[in-house]
Amino acid sequence: MNFPSILESISDLNLGQVEYLLNSAKGFKYNPRKHPYYEVNQPVVATCFLEHSTRTRNSFVLAAEKLGAIYLNFDPATSSLKKGENLEETFLTLRSQGVDLCVIRTAVPGELHPFKNNPPFKIINGGDGMHQHPTQALLDLFTMIETGFKPKGNTMAIIGDCEHSRVCHSLIDLMTMVGCKIILCGPSGCLPRQTPHKNVELTSDVTYAINNSDLLYLLRIQKERHKKFGESNYFSDYPWSHGITMERLKKLEKNVPVYHPGPANIGIEIGACVFKNPTNKHELGYLGYEQVRHSLWMRMAIIMAMLERRI
Repeated sequence: MNFPSILESISDLNLGQVEYLLNSAKGFKYNPRKHPYYEVNQPVVATCFLEHSTRTRNSFVLAAEKLGAIYLNFDPATSSLKKGENLEETFLTLRSQGVDLCVIRTAVPGELHPFKNNPPFKIINGGDGMHQHPTQALLDLFTMIETGFKPKGNTMAIIGDCEHSRVCHSLIDLMTMVGCKIILCGPSGCLPRQTPHKNVELTSDVTYAINNSDLLYLLRIQKERHKKFGESNYFSDYPWSHGITMERLKKLEKNVPVYHPGPANIGIEIGACVFKNPTNKHELGYLGYEQVRHSLWMRMAIIMAMLERRI
């Protein structure tokens, strides 16, 4: 199956490709190989993170190494980007050094789009500003399915800073593709002005959101993207108005899994007791760490799928 040379957003994939990645990730999880997948003609996989990262960068590094790829850590802080070299020149240099695939995170929405017409190598978007984070959404879907959630016909509530979250934008595209209904919930400054999809509902009522959903996905308030954040008390009541606490979850008649892409602001969007032991039946409780665990297998699947199609 052919995959795009640049995975910028979920819209670059069709349903068949998504299903292929889910099956591939499942294979990596349940049928691990003792030997690397690339033992000859090892591809070179680089990471270029222009914004900070713990989960995304580390899981891509581990995924590349488990596949048997040669890993190159491109550190922007010590590179010629600091001397004024632009991203295109940097990519051409990396290509000349033999890089086959690069995972990049940037603060600029859509910065990878111009490279689609003439990609220097395979590129995976590790997050670009408020735009998209496709691999996070894919690993989330994989985790949900593996922990018992059936997206088609069910509803997930995304609660938090939906308007400014690249994860939210990718989740909307992916989850509606697989037949899941979505409720976006948050304060007025955290919601889009209009619904982005016919299967997406907007509300500021957190009680309504959690009572009408089968899965909760929490997002942090992205303080750095809010002009009003410096104003007194703009988000001071968030833990009480929209924070997911154990008290709120205990009022539900069903066990609802709780997800968070991290990093979590404990005591703001998620209560400490929920973070340690939410009201669901899964072994690890808070499923944020299940997301981290499953990220390795999904990112192995994405790397291998993209490298199958050579430029």
